[in-house]
Amino acid sequence: MTYYSIVRGEEYRNLAKIHLTGRVLDVGGSKKSGYRSLLQGDATFVGINLDPTCEPDFFVDIEKPFPFETGEFDHSVCLNVLEHIFEINTAFSEQVRCVRQGGTLIFATPFMHHIHASPDDYLRYTDSAYRRLAQKYNCTIVSIVPLGDGFFSLGFQSIGGSIPTFFLKSVFRSLAMHLDWFGNKISKHYRRLSARIPLGYFVVMTKN
Repeated sequence: MTYYSIVRGEEYRNLAKIHLTGRVLDVGGSKKSGYRSLLQGDATFVGINLDPTCEPDFFVDIEKPFPFETGEFDHSVCLNVLEHIFEINTAFSEQVRCVRQGGTLIFATPFMHHIHASPDDYLRYTDSAYRRLAQKYNCTIVSIVPLGDGFFSLGFQSIGGSIPTFFLKSVFRSLAMHLDWFGNKISKHYRRLSARIPLGYFVVMTKN
Protein backbone atom coordinates (compact mmCIF):
# COMPACT_ATOMS: atom_id res chain seq x y z
CA MET A 1 0.00 0.00 0.00
CA THR A 2 1.20 3.48 -0.87
CA TYR A 3 0.65 6.24 1.68
CA TYR A 4 2.57 9.13 3.18
CA SER A 5 0.26 9.92 6.12
CA ILE A 6 1.84 9.27 9.51
CA VAL A 7 -1.51 8.56 11.15
CA ARG A 8 -2.49 6.13 8.38
CA GLY A 9 0.81 4.29 8.75
CA GLU A 10 0.32 4.02 12.52
CA GLU A 11 -3.19 2.71 12.05
CA TYR A 12 -1.96 0.01 9.66
CA ARG A 13 0.87 -0.96 11.99
CA ASN A 14 -1.60 -1.56 14.82
CA LEU A 15 -4.09 -3.30 12.55
CA ALA A 16 -1.46 -5.82 11.46
CA LYS A 17 -1.18 -7.04 15.07
CA ILE A 18 -4.83 -8.14 15.24
CA HIS A 19 -6.14 -11.63 14.51
CA LEU A 20 -9.76 -11.99 13.39
CA THR A 21 -11.72 -14.93 12.04
CA GLY A 22 -15.32 -15.30 10.91
CA ARG A 23 -17.54 -12.60 9.43
CA VAL A 24 -16.31 -9.03 9.81
CA LEU A 25 -18.55 -6.03 9.27
CA ASP A 26 -16.47 -3.39 7.48
CA VAL A 27 -18.27 -0.15 8.30
CA GLY A 28 -17.69 2.55 5.71
CA GLY A 29 -15.10 0.33 4.05
CA SER A 30 -14.27 -0.49 0.48
CA LYS A 31 -13.31 -3.59 -1.47
CA LYS A 32 -10.37 -1.52 -2.67
CA SER A 33 -9.08 -0.96 0.86
CA GLY A 34 -5.70 -2.60 1.37
CA TYR A 35 -6.07 -2.72 5.13
CA ARG A 36 -8.16 -5.87 4.96
CA SER A 37 -5.07 -7.85 3.97
CA LEU A 38 -3.19 -6.58 7.03
CA LEU A 39 -5.42 -8.36 9.53
CA GLN A 40 -4.19 -11.74 10.68
CA GLY A 41 -6.57 -14.70 10.42
CA ASP A 42 -9.14 -16.01 7.97
CA ALA A 43 -11.92 -13.44 7.88
CA THR A 44 -14.76 -12.75 5.47
CA PHE A 45 -15.54 -9.05 5.06
CA VAL A 46 -18.96 -7.55 4.48
CA GLY A 47 -18.65 -3.88 3.55
CA ILE A 48 -21.33 -1.26 4.04
CA ASN A 49 -21.21 2.21 2.52
CA LEU A 50 -23.32 4.71 0.59
CA ASP A 51 -20.57 5.52 -1.89
CA PRO A 52 -20.89 3.33 -5.02
CA THR A 53 -17.21 3.88 -5.88
CA CYS A 54 -16.33 1.86 -2.76
CA GLU A 55 -18.18 -1.15 -4.21
CA PRO A 56 -19.89 -2.06 -0.90
CA ASP A 57 -21.69 -5.36 -0.40
CA PHE A 58 -24.64 -3.39 0.98
CA PHE A 59 -25.61 0.24 0.48
CA VAL A 60 -26.25 1.39 4.05
CA ASP A 61 -26.66 4.81 5.64
CA ILE A 62 -24.47 4.40 8.72
CA GLU A 63 -26.49 7.05 10.59
CA LYS A 64 -29.56 4.79 10.44
CA PRO A 65 -30.29 1.24 11.73
CA PHE A 66 -28.32 -1.44 9.89
CA PRO A 67 -30.23 -4.12 7.93
CA PHE A 68 -28.66 -7.01 9.86
CA GLU A 69 -29.69 -9.34 12.66
CA THR A 70 -28.40 -8.81 16.19
CA GLY A 71 -25.12 -10.66 16.65
CA GLU A 72 -24.90 -11.55 12.95
CA PHE A 73 -21.18 -10.69 12.75
CA ASP A 74 -18.19 -11.94 14.68
CA HIS A 75 -16.35 -8.62 14.60
CA SER A 76 -16.46 -5.13 13.12
CA VAL A 77 -13.92 -2.69 11.71
CA CYS A 78 -14.52 1.04 11.35
CA LEU A 79 -11.49 2.99 10.16
CA ASN A 80 -11.52 6.76 9.60
CA VAL A 81 -15.30 6.88 9.36
CA LEU A 82 -16.78 8.12 12.65
CA GLU A 83 -15.48 11.66 12.19
CA HIS A 84 -17.74 11.89 9.12
CA ILE A 85 -20.85 10.72 11.01
CA PHE A 86 -23.09 13.21 12.79
CA GLU A 87 -25.49 10.69 14.40
CA ILE A 88 -22.65 8.99 16.24
CA ASN A 89 -24.80 7.16 18.80
CA THR A 90 -26.73 5.34 16.08
CA ALA A 91 -23.57 4.49 14.15
CA PHE A 92 -21.82 3.19 17.25
CA SER A 93 -24.73 1.33 18.83
CA GLU A 94 -25.62 -0.43 15.58
CA GLN A 95 -22.08 -1.76 15.25
CA VAL A 96 -22.25 -3.11 18.78
CA ARG A 97 -25.68 -4.64 18.17
CA CYS A 98 -24.60 -6.43 15.01
CA VAL A 99 -21.54 -8.02 16.63
CA ARG A 100 -21.89 -11.19 18.72
CA GLN A 101 -21.12 -11.24 22.42
CA GLY A 102 -17.35 -11.45 22.90
CA GLY A 103 -16.70 -10.09 19.42
CA THR A 104 -14.08 -7.46 18.68
CA LEU A 105 -14.81 -3.92 17.52
CA ILE A 106 -11.98 -1.89 16.01
CA PHE A 107 -12.08 1.87 15.52
CA ALA A 108 -9.60 4.40 14.22
CA THR A 109 -10.19 8.14 13.96
CA PRO A 110 -7.97 11.18 13.46
CA PHE A 111 -7.70 13.80 16.19
CA MET A 112 -5.16 16.54 15.39
CA HIS A 113 -6.02 16.57 11.72
CA HIS A 114 -7.16 19.05 9.10
CA ILE A 115 -10.81 19.17 8.06
CA HIS A 116 -11.44 16.59 5.36
CA ALA A 117 -14.93 16.30 3.92
CA SER A 118 -16.15 12.88 2.84
CA PRO A 119 -18.79 14.17 2.23
CA ASP A 120 -18.45 16.18 5.47
CA ASP A 121 -16.29 16.27 8.60
CA TYR A 122 -18.05 16.69 11.94
CA LEU A 123 -16.27 15.36 15.01
CA ARG A 124 -13.04 14.40 16.78
CA TYR A 125 -12.82 11.77 19.53
CA THR A 126 -10.58 11.63 22.60
CA ASP A 127 -9.52 8.73 24.79
CA SER A 128 -12.25 9.78 27.23
CA ALA A 129 -14.92 9.81 24.52
CA TYR A 130 -14.15 6.23 23.51
CA ARG A 131 -14.24 5.10 27.14
CA ARG A 132 -17.64 6.70 27.66
CA LEU A 133 -19.00 5.16 24.44
CA ALA A 134 -17.73 1.73 25.49
CA GLN A 135 -19.34 2.11 28.92
CA LYS A 136 -22.62 3.37 27.46
CA TYR A 137 -22.93 0.48 25.02
CA ASN A 138 -21.69 -2.30 27.30
CA CYS A 139 -18.26 -2.90 25.78
CA THR A 140 -14.86 -3.47 27.36
CA ILE A 141 -11.86 -1.47 26.22
CA VAL A 142 -8.96 -3.72 25.23
CA SER A 143 -6.62 -0.94 24.15
CA ILE A 144 -6.57 2.71 23.16
CA VAL A 145 -3.42 3.66 21.31
CA PRO A 146 -2.66 7.35 20.62
CA LEU A 147 -1.08 7.76 17.19
CA GLY A 148 1.82 10.09 16.41
CA ASP A 149 4.76 11.13 18.57
CA GLY A 150 4.90 14.90 18.72
CA PHE A 151 5.07 18.33 17.17
CA PHE A 152 7.14 17.44 14.11
CA SER A 153 4.70 14.69 13.15
CA LEU A 154 1.83 17.11 13.68
CA GLY A 155 3.51 19.65 11.44
CA PHE A 156 4.11 17.12 8.70
CA GLN A 157 0.57 15.76 8.95
CA SER A 158 -0.72 19.31 8.48
CA ILE A 159 1.34 20.25 5.41
CA GLY A 160 2.50 16.91 3.97
CA GLY A 161 -0.09 16.95 1.25
CA SER A 162 1.39 20.12 -0.23
CA ILE A 163 4.89 18.64 -0.58
CA PRO A 164 5.56 17.75 -4.23
CA THR A 165 6.28 14.12 -5.19
CA PHE A 166 5.78 11.04 -3.10
CA PHE A 167 9.55 10.69 -2.66
CA LEU A 168 9.86 14.08 -0.94
CA LYS A 169 6.78 13.35 1.16
CA SER A 170 8.43 10.13 2.34
CA VAL A 171 11.68 11.93 3.15
CA PHE A 172 10.00 14.64 5.22
CA ARG A 173 7.74 12.08 6.89
CA SER A 174 10.75 10.07 8.02
CA LEU A 175 12.56 13.21 9.19
CA ALA A 176 9.57 14.36 11.25
CA MET A 177 9.19 10.98 12.94
CA HIS A 178 12.91 10.78 13.75
CA LEU A 179 12.93 14.28 15.22
CA ASP A 180 9.99 13.40 17.44
CA TRP A 181 11.71 10.19 18.50
CA PHE A 182 14.80 12.18 19.50
CA GLY A 183 12.76 14.84 21.31
CA ASN A 184 10.83 12.23 23.30
CA LYS A 185 14.02 10.37 24.14
CA ILE A 186 15.90 13.32 25.62
CA SER A 187 13.11 15.41 27.17
CA LYS A 188 10.36 14.50 29.65
CA HIS A 189 8.80 17.89 28.94
CA TYR A 190 8.63 17.09 25.22
CA ARG A 191 7.04 13.71 25.97
CA ARG A 192 4.45 15.35 28.20
CA LEU A 193 3.55 17.94 25.59
CA SER A 194 3.52 15.36 22.79
CA ALA A 195 1.01 13.26 24.70
CA ARG A 196 -1.46 16.15 24.43
CA ILE A 197 -1.45 16.28 20.62
CA PRO A 198 -2.16 12.78 19.26
CA LEU A 199 -2.74 12.64 15.53
CA GLY A 200 -5.44 10.04 16.13
CA TYR A 201 -6.50 7.00 18.10
CA PHE A 202 -6.61 3.29 17.37
CA VAL A 203 -9.14 1.56 19.62
CA VAL A 204 -9.94 -2.09 20.23
CA MET A 205 -12.88 -3.18 22.40
CA THR A 206 -15.00 -6.26 22.93
CA LYS A 207 -18.75 -6.60 23.30
CA ASN A 208 -19.83 -7.78 26.76
